[in-house]
Amino acid sequence: MKFLIISIVGLLTILGAFPAAFATHSTPFNGSGSGTFTDTSLTTVLITGTGYYDHLGFTKLRFPSTITGQAACSGGFTATEQDTYTAANGDSVFQTVHDTICPTTTPNAFTLTGSFTVTGGTGRFADASGSGTVQASITFTSATTGTFSGTQTGTITY
Repeated sequence: MKFLIISIVGLLTILGAFPAAFATHSTPFNGSGSGTFTDTSLTTVLITGTGYYDHLGFTKLRFPSTITGQAACSGGFTATEQDTYTAANGDSVFQTVHDTICPTTTPNAFTLTGSFTVTGGTGRFADASGSGTVQASITFTSATTGTFSGTQTGTITY
């Protein structure tokens, strides 16, 4: 009986010393980025750039996007992205983003509003989840290329 009590106390001591190793936490996942985009077909676009995001620091961005339809705004469209945010150490966060892109009064300029869902990642983000919103400014510099700058606000659990 004495051995059993000592064993239980020992196990509780070990588990009490390392709770963070077994816990996940939800924290803000905010940031901003900028870069370029290139149409890769009539319905696909490759968006690349860099930014700074909570929990990642300096980040490389790669956002393949597919045009999915017309938006409610005149001359606008909707799109879905499969985003990869890669930190300097190689850890990545994956997101699915649903966008609405609408023209502004400035020629060749659009605003993007959207929502994202974190769908996992690599390294410490392997089982990540979360969600939030995205806003960006888009400018076409030619018929098939352009620039963007944007921000996101949300949470991530990992």
